[in-house]
Amino acid sequence: MKTVINIKEALSQAKADENVGIAIAPLSSGKKFCLFCAEIKEGHKVGCHYHTDGEEVYSILSGEGIIFTAVVDDDGQIGETLSRKVSTGDNFTIDAGTAHQLMATSDLVLMFVCPPEHLDNDRIMLPSLVT
Repeated sequence: MKTVINIKEALSQAKADENVGIAIAPLSSGKKFCLFCAEIKEGHKVGCHYHTDGEEVYSILSGEGIIFTAVVDDDGQIGETLSRKVSTGDNFTIDAGTAHQLMATSDLVLMFVCPPEHLDNDRIMLPSLVT
């Protein structure tokens, strides 16, 4: 074990990720996956994006929101947008090649696990799925 990080302390020091429009804080890192946390204020949303490789696993720690998803085909075309309400205690997985955008309907705190490349060089930004 490298270190122990408190999620409340991490959130207080979260760094803005201008690409997706929210502040993200690392909690744990590994060679194949990393654990992050983020807080999204009511009415704000993550910028729509997808990843070409690997999954992201989300856990909603508090609050409520709507997750918007759409499959992106090999030509970069965005399929039908689906939406689902999420709230405290909900967990879900976003597959590679799936555009996703989370909008907070109340202040929302979440954790997500993904490959380190998802924040570094495997993030393709798209127009908003939220109408």
